[in-house]
Amino acid sequence: MIVEDTTLAPRMLQMITGFWVTQIIHGAAIADYAEHLREGPLPAEELATRSNMNASAVFRHLRACASLGLVTFNGRGFASTPLLDTLRRDHPQSMRGFALSQPAAGHWLPWGRFADALRSGERQTTATLGSDLFDYYRKTPSEADAFTEAMEGLTAVVAREAARTLDTVGVERVVDVGGASGALLVPILEANPALKATLFDLPNIIDGEALTNIPDQIRSRLEKVGGDFFESVPPADLYLLKWILHDWNDEQCVTILRNCRKAISPGGRVAIFELIMWAPEEGDLAPLMDLNMLVMMAGRERTLIEYSDLLAEAGFGEVAITSTETPMSVITAKAIG
Repeated sequence: MIVEDTTLAPRMLQMITGFWVTQIIHGAAIADYAEHLREGPLPAEELATRSNMNASAVFRHLRACASLGLVTFNGRGFASTPLLDTLRRDHPQSMRGFALSQPAAGHWLPWGRFADALRSGERQTTATLGSDLFDYYRKTPSEADAFTEAMEGLTAVVAREAARTLDTVGVERVVDVGGASGALLVPILEANPALKATLFDLPNIIDGEALTNIPDQIRSRLEKVGGDFFESVPPADLYLLKWILHDWNDEQCVTILRNCRKAISPGGRVAIFELIMWAPEEGDLAPLMDLNMLVMMAGRERTLIEYSDLLAEAGFGEVAITSTETPMSVITAKAIG
């Protein structure tokens, strides 16, 4: 006798309608509910006024937010929950930037052509945005700032672990390559009082949100430099590359790493922060992010062997990997020769 699993259809329905949830959270971030409710409950009408939105639509939206555990309702007003609080910018685990950037046009429209990416094996940004993602961000600074904020939020936990585990013996200057806001550097500099650092990113990023939330006590040890890592990078003893290489194809990755190799001090190292592809059945974030790269960028998520091969081609060896409390791992390698 075959016993029917009655949980399958509801589970599939939840997956299919997942994009509804994405946009509900996006709306909560745009409306700034987390900020408006931080002092206590408010009725929907007041939240609509503060958000400059339609009162009826806001009530319906908040009702859906309540079903997702984002808010609670006491019969008179809506109150925040710890889950909604992660949409505050000052939250230690803030996901506000991610909630604003991922469902916005820059990511949302290319993902709408996922079937075309499957058929062609090509990213869909040019077809939907008219350019690659970073050129699009140059023209849409509000989305660029949201994406920078997203990277800052996702960096927080990794940065604390990097400060604890990175070997900085003999390192005088560290360069964060494509470091956006500089969030990765702050804990490292706080843990290493003699260390100096350079934040290196595209000029529009450097002129935007970069280094705007840096403690005064370490600001004097930080500089920011605008440029293109496909052309060159500033000199350093240690290069940090967090979620950089997965954006690019193998040839482009080798170009970036070779530019680091050209500018690095003798015996210097690179530290690469990436998701690592393990066995296909391991249900972590890497396979999902790999599809995001298929849609959005020229890159992919890679195995440790694949990263080791890229590093060897660029002139690095002695590859080691360290796991973190996050889905990301840290791959370190030393300049050879």
